[in-house]
Amino acid sequence: MGLFERRILLIGLVVFILLGLFAWFVLYQPRLQSRHRSVAKIANLTKELKATRERVKGIGRLRQRLVGLEEAKTAFEARIIPRSGMLTMLQRLAKLAQDKKVRFLEISPPGLDTLLQEETVSKPVRAVPFYVTVQGRYVDVGRYVESLGRFPYFVRVPDFEIIAREDIRPEVEVKLLVDLYTSSLAAGRQL
Repeated sequence: MGLFERRILLIGLVVFILLGLFAWFVLYQPRLQSRHRSVAKIANLTKELKATRERVKGIGRLRQRLVGLEEAKTAFEARIIPRSGMLTMLQRLAKLAQDKKVRFLEISPPGLDTLLQEETVSKPVRAVPFYVTVQGRYVDVGRYVESLGRFPYFVRVPDFEIIAREDIRPEVEVKLLVDLYTSSLAAGRQL
């Protein structure tokens, strides 16, 4: 082979290698990068899918919890005395006392400033204190106060004073501070 043919062969070989390198970097390398990006996207989407499936599994529990919370809220709201029903609640408390063999002697309402206060959305429920004087046997009065815990509305006795008088023995006179939890928003169920 002559020198001229060797040069043509060498130039052809160099051109072939250059074309191979050009094809590698221009045509094949972007495909590889695209494939790597696709694999990374698939991995991320698989992780997201797995996380979504876990959340979907928890939706049933969340729905049950939501239903339970809504029922608890409804039950709580049902135990709040509407402002307009305070006097009828006192009548019911007096009837309950009569059933427990305890007599109401006196009911002292709260001050006018307490009664005129309005509830707001930020503070929808408040305690309205009444001083109630009852008379009965010590055990009966204790049972009456204990039964207030099972009363269908929120009623609390934070303070009491027992007065033992000789003229009414074996009974006692008890001054109870009775808090009725009330709201003017309870009537319209706006709590």
